[in-house]
Amino acid sequence: MLKTGLTGSIGSGKSTVSRIFSSLGIPVYDADTEAKRLSAQPEVRQKIAELFGEAAATDKKILAAIVFNNPQELARLNALIHPLVFEDSRQWFRRLAALPTPPPYAIVESAILFDCGMAPMFDFIIDVEAPLEEQIQRSQARDHSSRESILARLEKQMPAAERMNQSDFIVHNGSEDRLLPQILQIDHFLRKENTASASILPGAGH
Repeated sequence: MLKTGLTGSIGSGKSTVSRIFSSLGIPVYDADTEAKRLSAQPEVRQKIAELFGEAAATDKKILAAIVFNNPQELARLNALIHPLVFEDSRQWFRRLAALPTPPPYAIVESAILFDCGMAPMFDFIIDVEAPLEEQIQRSQARDHSSRESILARLEKQMPAAERMNQSDFIVHNGSEDRLLPQILQIDHFLRKENTASASILPGAGH
């Protein structure tokens, strides 16, 4: 089983791409969703309260306001949450690999896959890119953020050229009618690659 990462900046359409992979029978781990789940655990909320105050532990908006423009505070939060997500995703991969019939590959979706050091755990990485204006429109439609706040968030993420350079596949998500053929091509490659790996190392897998 191949470990595959899926990344891209906000509004690029990662979730849409993930849903298509899911429809092809591929398991997908949403790192953002799982980070929220892990953050809600009592022991983690207690640590957040100790670091940022009780209000931040119970109100996500207060926590976001504390860390957004403060690199030091963001680093403290990341140092708490990222290791939990890393270990949880590793266990998820292990559980899938131990199934009687593992999937050919599985995907971890994360917007900050490169920024937080997850990249080395993957066999392949898929990057989803979209034109800037479409990213802004999608982000506004999702959470009604202002154009300025979306641009500020994009500014804090890894530049597209750098992200693309470190990825194995680039999905161009400017229009959905072009999306499916790209994903089917990647799916075909990964299934074939997994079969080839299994034939070279019988019983080993990834």
